[in-house]
Amino acid sequence: RMGLRVDVDRGTERLGKQIRNAEKARVPIMAVVGMKEMESGSLAVRSRKLGDLGSFSIDDLLEELVRADDEAIEMTTIGAIEV
Repeated sequence: RMGLRVDVDRGTERLGKQIRNAEKARVPIMAVVGMKEMESGSLAVRSRKLGDLGSFSIDDLLEELVRADDEAIEMTTIGAIEV
């Protein structure tokens, strides 16, 4: 357990529609997993405020999310957190 709340949308809608649904629901950080990400073992990460943050390995993303949560700051770019 890492203390993170996670929801998985396994719906049958197109990926773009699922992203829009998450944005409407005001989800702060989304990890998008499509075929490209499954092949590379990475996650495409999006912020509700900032849009695309780039590609993260699963371990790197978890590390960044836990650090951002622990320090009560917002994740803004790969490997960088803004205070």
